[in-house]
Amino acid sequence: MSRILTLTTDFGISDGYVAAMKGVVLTCVPDAQIVDITHQVPPQDIAAGAFAMYGACPFFPGGSVHVGVVDPGVGSDRRGIVVETGQFLYVGPDNGLFSPVYEREKVWRIVAIENEALMRPQVSSTFHGRDVFAQVGAHLLRGISCGEIGPEIEDPVTCDLWGVEEHADALVGRVVCVDHFGNAISMIARSQIDEKYPDGDFEIAIGKTRFDRICQTYSEVKEGKTLALYGSLDTLEVAVCGGSASQTLGIKRGDVICVCRSQDRIGRS
Repeated sequence: MSRILTLTTDFGISDGYVAAMKGVVLTCVPDAQIVDITHQVPPQDIAAGAFAMYGACPFFPGGSVHVGVVDPGVGSDRRGIVVETGQFLYVGPDNGLFSPVYEREKVWRIVAIENEALMRPQVSSTFHGRDVFAQVGAHLLRGISCGEIGPEIEDPVTCDLWGVEEHADALVGRVVCVDHFGNAISMIARSQIDEKYPDGDFEIAIGKTRFDRICQTYSEVKEGKTLALYGSLDTLEVAVCGGSASQTLGIKRGDVICVCRSQDRIGRS
């Protein structure tokens, strides 16, 4: 059984919050291997936290437990959940943080965290990351089943950013992340484009900008020029060689990106 537990939060690294979560895990499972994905998610930015987990979690060994805490609704009536898939267990708030999981993985079941015996004796209304999610994650490392955590649910909260709409002759998605380099990353996968347009006859539109080809590398265009390419997650990105697509084109998260037949000229924004 894997003893790996990952942490993704918006807590930053200047306070003791992350260390407290690790202490809870290690008290329960002294030989746990704790891996920090990031604690620099912008405060309360659920979509950014979701993308951070999306980009890192799939590369861990099967059976790893992924704890995510970006939780502006902490202390409210929002649920805590565990998502069990064919590969991993995800623990955190039911606020859309695990939306990419529902799109990408085969979900076996989702349970609400209700068993108080698996939480710390005193649960702070402002720190469920320590008192609920880290504690439950540690118990999962110890081998408890999801059935011991709480009842199954069928209506998890999702984020609209992650879906890709397929129309008669177009794929329409949104920019889910503008990364550190200013690249605009979508969820439109290479496989979706190849299946939709096996003849390669398509164009990409984002705002008023259009591309008639997908590059393999940034260096295929001159410095300062825009391009479309498949990024490290094999999804469609818009970039600027040696620059920032966000700054150059004014792209922001949530902007629509469309792949369509060249003659259709679908320009949605």
